[in-house]
Amino acid sequence: MTAVSRGSEPDEILRMTSPPDDAGAETADRYEWQAMMATADILALYFESLDETGALVDGASFSVLCEHHEDWSVVCGGFSEIVSGKHREASTGPFSTFRQVLNEGGVLHLFHRWQALRQSPLCRLVTTAGCSGDTAKTVRVCDLLRRDAASQDDEVLEVIRGIKRAMSSLLASDDTSPPPEPDDVVRSFLAALRIQDALPRRDQVPDLAAERYGRPVAVRLGQPNGGAAVWQSVLGLVRPRMRNAGPSTGGALPIVLGMEHDEALASRTLILADVETAIRFALANIAGYAPLPRRIKANRMAVKMTQGGCSDNAVERADDLRLQYRQYWRARLSTPSLTDQRRQLDNVLKRVVDEATDVVRIEGDTWGDQLWRELGQRFQAIEGQGGAQTLSADLMLGGVSELANNCRTWYTDRFDAQAMLRQLIADETAS
Repeated sequence: MTAVSRGSEPDEILRMTSPPDDAGAETADRYEWQAMMATADILALYFESLDETGALVDGASFSVLCEHHEDWSVVCGGFSEIVSGKHREASTGPFSTFRQVLNEGGVLHLFHRWQALRQSPLCRLVTTAGCSGDTAKTVRVCDLLRRDAASQDDEVLEVIRGIKRAMSSLLASDDTSPPPEPDDVVRSFLAALRIQDALPRRDQVPDLAAERYGRPVAVRLGQPNGGAAVWQSVLGLVRPRMRNAGPSTGGALPIVLGMEHDEALASRTLILADVETAIRFALANIAGYAPLPRRIKANRMAVKMTQGGCSDNAVERADDLRLQYRQYWRARLSTPSLTDQRRQLDNVLKRVVDEATDVVRIEGDTWGDQLWRELGQRFQAIEGQGGAQTLSADLMLGGVSELANNCRTWYTDRFDAQAMLRQLIADETAS
């Protein structure tokens, strides 16, 4: 990249200063959560670019650079912000010390990038972790210094001292012990820093993203049912740019005679026009972003198993075994004396289901899939015994499936399976 001249704007400094490393784009495939959080930021920027009628505000503009200096960077209105995303599992606990938030939270890395960028950008840490102890104090001090950069509040002075000591400790080695950063530099950095903690974890975001992040934009654009389409369309733009694989004018064409086809960061950059095009298209084709409907077999057994959380494969197998079980008895019941044997077998099957249900049933949760597996194991254990009447474990599972279809066994607490089946047929989601 070319040298940055004095007096350059923050966005020029951000784009033209070469980062000391570029591991982010190589590892971005492992960080879907970061892509989702960057998408939430982009939707916030887009939302602020719209007036109350859903039209773009005159002069609205922003760009987002993925995996350049930090996980993503924002340029808007003459300001820039570099953002570090740190996903932590609930089991790791909150950030509680200055050392933790600097090292594990990546704030020391943010500090070094802030200095490399001539102290021009705002900085932000977004994380699933909570904050307590000294880290919670740091959050409060950052908020206070944004309002009053010269504050001499006791907590401000305490945090500045603590951050300086932790920085010196982290940067010290056997050979060197760098001098502590000046108070005014640490103060300026904290005034530029924002910490957003306790954000949803990667397993939570997909379930809430459409409502929390997509719907406000869809509502402003007059289509409140388009939250999922908005979210998916923008997330689809962010993912490739996190891998330095976004679209560029020259694509994969080689550079000949040193002539670049387009700007070096094009494949990492997302601008307002890209977001506007994607969202407008998505809202014009909302159905194309909806999940494919799950089709359920049109019988009561399938409805019960599906309601109980059983997989489609388990339902298909159960239905096939049910038909085999019916065929087995159809061939045998031509002899009237076998009627009592059928009744006795049904009693055995219901007893096993009853006992297995007591083992797997979870109040307020689904347990049908666990019951299906438990029944398979129990029937394998009684194959060949007198009560099983020489039936295989598979045929006994078929017998339970037939009982379920006749509403004599359940994979959940009792509900109106017939009414649900009628509704599924009416909605054309059962076949």
